[in-house]
Amino acid sequence: MNERDAGPIIGMMSYVYGNSSAEEMAAAINGHGIAFAQVDPRQKGLLDGDGRMGIRQAEHIRKVFQQQGISIPVLSGYMNLLDPDPGRREANLQEMEEMIELCPSFGAGCIATETGSLHPTNPWGHHPDNDTEAAWDALLHVTERLRLRAASNGVTLLLEGYVNNVLSTAERAARLIRELPSAGLGLVMDPFNYIKEADLKRQEEALDVIFDAIAPHCVIAHAKDTLYTAKGIHTPRAGTGLMQWELVADRLTRTMPDAVLYLEHLQPDEVEECLAFIRQAYRQ
Repeated sequence: MNERDAGPIIGMMSYVYGNSSAEEMAAAINGHGIAFAQVDPRQKGLLDGDGRMGIRQAEHIRKVFQQQGISIPVLSGYMNLLDPDPGRREANLQEMEEMIELCPSFGAGCIATETGSLHPTNPWGHHPDNDTEAAWDALLHVTERLRLRAASNGVTLLLEGYVNNVLSTAERAARLIRELPSAGLGLVMDPFNYIKEADLKRQEEALDVIFDAIAPHCVIAHAKDTLYTAKGIHTPRAGTGLMQWELVADRLTRTMPDAVLYLEHLQPDEVEECLAFIRQAYRQ
């Protein structure tokens, strides 16, 4: 079945396959008829024999995936860009710069990351300081540093917002795009990360706000779900939360018809069920 005939253009996040080797991962992804992968070069199974990233290893992984008919348009560089510890923050930024420079060897034109949090121990946890202008200024500073490195390598840095992080709303994401030059900078369409608990009762309105604010700046999209428990937000695999997925599919179709939709937060044995769910949402 052709992906376009089924509705969305589907891709796969590499971490779905844990510690699998590049060969095992590529074969598994190909087995589902998927031709795009968002790859994290730090995964244990994708490092070289010395446990390192590097140009030679990147070229090897690219070749392995190409042999299975899979391209790697995007790297995953998820980390806390705003770690409150200065030493850890600088180490993270240097690691991100290293991965940016590896993108061309993977054949990737983009690298995606969250912005992170000023929480001292949990990069996914909310902290009151995240909402301050000082945090916003820090975000602009680190983003501009990475944007320049990305642009100089012919790469686009894609930022992914999350309700608990400094980039907590679609409106803030749109503001960041307005305040920085566009070269080397874009966004990830992941509406599930922006949904607040109250939004679950007003999903059409909430999704319209998100898509209106950032869809023109988004290069890729992610497929998962949203629910809230006593412990806060959770984003499980598509079809296991409270999102009305047909509403998401409708907006993706209207605003980002050619974007690859990458599956995440699922196990290898759940891929076919997840694919069927998403395709049904698109048919609706």
